[in-house]
Amino acid sequence: MTSPLIRYPDTTLVLPPVYCGSIRYYAAMAMYGAVTIDTQRRFNKRAKECHRCTIEGANGVQRLTVPLEKPTEWHSTRVCDMKVSSHGDWWHVHWGAIFSAYGRTPFFEYYADDLMPAFSGDIDSLVELDAAIDRFCRNALGINPREVTLDDATSTLPQMRDVEYYQIWASRYGFTPGLSVLDLIFNMGPEAPLVLKAMQP
Repeated sequence: MTSPLIRYPDTTLVLPPVYCGSIRYYAAMAMYGAVTIDTQRRFNKRAKECHRCTIEGANGVQRLTVPLEKPTEWHSTRVCDMKVSSHGDWWHVHWGAIFSAYGRTPFFEYYADDLMPAFSGDIDSLVELDAAIDRFCRNALGINPREVTLDDATSTLPQMRDVEYYQIWASRYGFTPGLSVLDLIFNMGPEAPLVLKAMQP
């Protein structure tokens, strides 16, 4: 069955790998019939999305960063070559932050067991870590584009609307846009795809 979110069934969207990607990232992905995650691109130290995300908890907006091992040569290193560092048992810190932020949301208990294995500390490849979380997010959102090669593809993301949805901390901070899609999933559950639809241009 074709997703009602798809607007470009015959076009492939090229996306970078991301860590707990943004709502806009998944709203864009949902519009295309096929997607390829470009793990062969050169690693850019300034492009933090592949190992950093933003959530919101009791103390406001929080940025979570996965520590990476320093490659031998930055200029020739691809994203697929990057390794995750075990520094500071970061996976415990991140899962604790996610639990603290979303443990009382309406749908956290429903989804938590499916997401938790990505934070076991057993994954040492950045691409594999991002892919494990991406699979969870796609399943939770009902997004299932075909995985294809780079042929006949676009890397231009459409302009998305900001759409307000229920956020557990809104009574304290007001609505906060631009968060990780985990915020949408845990707060809205099965209604999350409706938000993605409303964001489409």
